[in-house]
Amino acid sequence: MIITRFAPSPTGFLHIGGVRTALFNWLYARNNSGKFLLRIEDTDRERSSNEAIEKIIDGLKWLGLENDGEIVYQHKNEKRHIEVAHMLLESGFAYRDWELEDDFGNLEKAHAIRFKIPDDEETIVNDKVQGDVVIQNKEIEDFVLLRSNGTPTYMLSVVVDDYDMNISDIIRGDDHLTNAAKQKLIYDSLKWDCPTFSHIPLIHGQDGSKLSKRHGSLGIEYYKEEGYLPEAIINYLLRLGWSHGDQEIFSLEEMINYFSIEKIRKSPSKFDIEKLNDINSIYLKNSSFESLIARIDTSYSNLTKDKIKSISIVMPEVLKRYKNIKDIKKNISFITNKRPIKIDKDVTNLINGESISCLEKLSKILKKLDKWDANEIEQTIKKFLKDEELNFKDIGLPLRVVLVGFLSPIGINTIIESLGKDEVLGRIEDIIK
Repeated sequence: MIITRFAPSPTGFLHIGGVRTALFNWLYARNNSGKFLLRIEDTDRERSSNEAIEKIIDGLKWLGLENDGEIVYQHKNEKRHIEVAHMLLESGFAYRDWELEDDFGNLEKAHAIRFKIPDDEETIVNDKVQGDVVIQNKEIEDFVLLRSNGTPTYMLSVVVDDYDMNISDIIRGDDHLTNAAKQKLIYDSLKWDCPTFSHIPLIHGQDGSKLSKRHGSLGIEYYKEEGYLPEAIINYLLRLGWSHGDQEIFSLEEMINYFSIEKIRKSPSKFDIEKLNDINSIYLKNSSFESLIARIDTSYSNLTKDKIKSISIVMPEVLKRYKNIKDIKKNISFITNKRPIKIDKDVTNLINGESISCLEKLSKILKKLDKWDANEIEQTIKKFLKDEELNFKDIGLPLRVVLVGFLSPIGINTIIESLGKDEVLGRIEDIIK
């Protein structure tokens, strides 16, 4: 059976590169009717935190990448790791090192166990993405298995845990490629079957440098808070280094059916936040109105039918302009906000004696309208501007501020129609008073 794993270290946030690694492991397992497991590599107890662990678990759950078994916490397997180190020591594949360098380069007496690298040989890592990677053993130093304080190192722990978890395929970033040779030597020494390796190229920034916060490499919770849909993130990350012809948008079923290691490219991918925005926009536009409302704010399920209808009037225009839920929510909030409307400080200068006088005149005309729709409102405002010899901005800008609270780019006719006659007249009256 195909069994993959995602093994993050809980010393920081779950970044976008880690999510893609988890995604590829999850898809490969699903494509092969296998299992996807989660292991928290928390042997660094000082730097690991429960908060980071919770964010990793919650982030994967939000993305729909849930694991198929109990979560493995690496630090709980320490006795097993130590046991295997002594197995290697007893079989002659490891040795005790009595002298180690301290942080200042001075030799001090210490006890550690090192793996003994075979002389005059080479190690071949069969990689499904990189091909056969040949590493000369003389280029590998005897690495530590157990530190002088008796704790196991990552290099040992990861091999033992992968073996005990029956991991068949290791899919991870190619920054681990140099570790693969060392880990294969441990497998071979223990006469354990070595998992299949697939080292995927890392994600870079638009400038070709290592992905960092300035490129948008932030914790997955950031993207959630900013209003990105999990399915849009998954779709975008799938296309970073993998392709299926020219297809850009995939259903979850298509992702699982089409995914294969052979389609992963060898060259690094570039993270493009604008491309992510575009894909997120596509998913938003393809969402049903009901599901979109629920995602914008769970409390919206308690809104009256009139409020829901008002939101449905502005939503098409909002979706044309904005590409994430956070911005959408901000620009429909004027519908759910209660009177008197709070006006942003930077636009209060638009409300003055002259503009209030114009609004009062317009209000009396709007009050007489029998038909309340965008076309009728547009014609009424045009006639008012002509009769008063005004430019549109003379009334349009202050009217937006009065009705919305800020200079919303949504068409003024749409705003007026969505709010309804009583609410529009009431908000203008609030300012006049």
